[in-house]
Amino acid sequence: MEAIYQRCSACYTTSRRNLFFAIFAILFLFVALVFPNQVRSQSPKIPVYLEVTMYKVTQGKTDAYLNLVRNYGLRIYEAMVRDNTIQGWYFYEVIVSPENKQPYDFIGVKVTTRFSDMIDNSNSLKDYYNKIKSPKEPAFEQIFGQLQEYRVPVRKEIFIHRAGLDPKTPVSKFVQIDFMKPLAGKRDEYVRMESQVFYPIHQERIKIGALTDWALYEKFLPFTNNAEFDFVTANFFDNPAAIIDPKYEEAFNNIPNNIDFIRLSGQIDQTRTLVRSDIWKLVMHSDQLSVRK
Repeated sequence: MEAIYQRCSACYTTSRRNLFFAIFAILFLFVALVFPNQVRSQSPKIPVYLEVTMYKVTQGKTDAYLNLVRNYGLRIYEAMVRDNTIQGWYFYEVIVSPENKQPYDFIGVKVTTRFSDMIDNSNSLKDYYNKIKSPKEPAFEQIFGQLQEYRVPVRKEIFIHRAGLDPKTPVSKFVQIDFMKPLAGKRDEYVRMESQVFYPIHQERIKIGALTDWALYEKFLPFTNNAEFDFVTANFFDNPAAIIDPKYEEAFNNIPNNIDFIRLSGQIDQTRTLVRSDIWKLVMHSDQLSVRK
């Protein structure tokens, strides 16, 4: 009798558990149907990566290099965007940079959710070129050989998006890149300050015309214990006057229930060091907004 009782008790417990999960599934389905946006917002976001490659151009070869990139490289990336292989590709000229150890003249930025393609993408580039080339155009190996003559890759870094950036915003003419180094043990506090405290200020700066967009990225690879920087912030703008008058204080004063601007600025200074800043000018690009035109 004891054994029968135990089996019946186990069956009853299992039945109650199954009934509970069934009710929970029905409730979740109901919530998903009635509040679809709220349910989707709880889903984990797909990581967005940036492959940033810096180039030093051979003296006297700038025009030839840009023509090669425009005639062949841009077309390859446009095809990749149309196929949703990448989200976008942006090519910048370095206007101002204090970098002296490894100076660079141009920057290529590829945006993707496919991490593996950033490790080895030579085959896909060749495949895409063979799809778009006309019979009279040179082979991929010839184009690649000319690139090797015209420029030298200084380094490649991979970043992951952490905060900011409105995907509906058209590409901007300029971007100021601030290279940031969190203080020891302050990484999480720094990210919180940028994403939760200063990002609303940047959004206000966008409203009053000081910026067109803003974003925070964390360096993912290569990893070293003594890296010069671990994060970058990207301040996008169309009007160079934004460099002279960034309108921080005006934007901060427009935010309700704010605290003293100087004190807030001091708080973020206690979490990180601004290592250096670059200013880049957009030369050419391809993304979902541009290929639709």
